[in-house]
Amino acid sequence: MNLRPRHYVLLAVVIGLFIFNIIRHRRDQRNLTSTSTAPAPVITTPRLNTPAWAAFDHAAALRDDPPATFAPALHDLQQLLPLDPNQQDGHIQDINGCLTWLEFYRQGAQPIHPNPTMKDHAIRHLDDCVKFHKDTGN
Repeated sequence: MNLRPRHYVLLAVVIGLFIFNIIRHRRDQRNLTSTSTAPAPVITTPRLNTPAWAAFDHAAALRDDPPATFAPALHDLQQLLPLDPNQQDGHIQDINGCLTWLEFYRQGAQPIHPNPTMKDHAIRHLDDCVKFHKDTGN
């Protein structure tokens, strides 16, 4: 089989694309590991044990369950939060922030979510919310 000049050009393009993809993949992996190693937040206040945080812990424990199981826990949590933002102290605002991340997690668990890293960010944030009972602000 005789190779013509156009075959050599095509081989060079294919090999160039292969090398480009390898370099891009390694760069993306390096960027991913450098951004995912953020230091853990330092929380100096004691962990609160209030009915609202207990309801949050219950909802967070059911975060991977089907909607029929998760929805009642989420409803119970929402009933414990005041509707008027002027009545909220810092702890209720923390629960609201953690509740937002819980909702992000539920959306990120869907396979059609446009941002595949959203679930990882939400997992890290929710674990901190449960551990410290404080919105970590990540």
